[in-house]
Amino acid sequence: MRPTRIPFALLRTVALLSALSVVLALTGCSGKKNPLLANPLPQLSALAFTLDADTLAVGGSATLTFTATDTSGAAVSASRLLWESSAPLVARVGSTGIVSAQAEGHAWIRVSGANRTDSLLVVVYTQSGWYAQTSNTINNLNAVHATADGRTAWAVGDAGTIVTTSDAGVTWTTQVSNTAFRLNGVFFTSPTRGWVAGNNGTILSTSDAGATWTRLTNVGASENLQSVRFVDAAHGWASGSSGAIVRTRDGGATWTKVNPTASTLNSVAFSDTLNGWAVGDNGVICGTHDGGVSWYVWQPAVTNQTLHAVWRASNTRAWAVGAQGVTPSADATTDSLTWTLSTAGASNQLFGVHFPTALTGYAVGQNGSGLVLRTDDGGGSWAAQTANSAQKLNGVWFVDAQRGWAVGDGGRIVHTSAGGQ
Repeated sequence: MRPTRIPFALLRTVALLSALSVVLALTGCSGKKNPLLANPLPQLSALAFTLDADTLAVGGSATLTFTATDTSGAAVSASRLLWESSAPLVARVGSTGIVSAQAEGHAWIRVSGANRTDSLLVVVYTQSGWYAQTSNTINNLNAVHATADGRTAWAVGDAGTIVTTSDAGVTWTTQVSNTAFRLNGVFFTSPTRGWVAGNNGTILSTSDAGATWTRLTNVGASENLQSVRFVDAAHGWASGSSGAIVRTRDGGATWTKVNPTASTLNSVAFSDTLNGWAVGDNGVICGTHDGGVSWYVWQPAVTNQTLHAVWRASNTRAWAVGAQGVTPSADATTDSLTWTLSTAGASNQLFGVHFPTALTGYAVGQNGSGLVLRTDDGGGSWAAQTANSAQKLNGVWFVDAQRGWAVGDGGRIVHTSAGGQ
């Protein structure tokens, strides 16, 4: 049976994010004849896939449909063309255009003649909805981060716990953190360079994807750090108790601390090296336009409920979530920027938020059991998804609108490769 197709519009974000890597991966083959072909590639007058994109479940296969005619107008068969995949470990393609799904992710399938080429995006998913993955820990997990390819991720938690996966969560393994302090935030600026923030001023760093973690001794903070974010290899911030915010502008070589408020700042997010928000207890929202050298407290406060997480998508757009389902958001007005209070339901306790696109976002938390909410209108409305977690969920991260992880108490990890649907 033909695998289900999804509209290309839903995959446009994935396609755009993938385009550069695909060009780099395939350019080396452009214009070169494959020495394995018995016959030279034909000159074509037309070549095009029937679809822009397709989806397959892991283990599935499909014959890709296309049209190809030579310069005389005759149809050209698949076996006379060159077939390539940008990610054979995700989707493999044979010499007759049959693609087989190997593992979760996305791959560009390219078909070429001597003078024409076309590409099709294949998205491979594991199963629908949210489903549990084996974390191999029973410690509470507080935050998660994944690299852009959606294959490698890290989660951190209580008692110095760090777990990682390199196969989209099929297997998770423990890394040695060299600390017993609770770890609350994790962020990677590249597939190998990463940062973790935790209690008692803990900041850990790695340059080898977590094979070794080192605690920095130059942070100059003893507060419990709740969140860490970087916008590039040099510029990073962590926030925590007593309103502490530490920042680095040289990749962790030096750090500077300020305390713009006495309230605990549970989360920090920046859209570039200058503009950031930090949110925390009592509904406090702090902002900066100079990279964290100075901060101002947003007045009047939009809520007195604790804000647990903030996501900043741009200099003018941001979302926060917190206790009793509060979901304030920041937008540009005619002459300024303003925060507006909204709610996703007072019975929902929200601890994490992530917007992989300007309109699609996810919030996680608890409402009796684990809770996942999704919005497709930029936070205007939220709909509950089946979280498949009895445990409270504390953090969430998506690599695109479809693929993401949520982590929570008792070592719970749930994953979706289909937007939670």
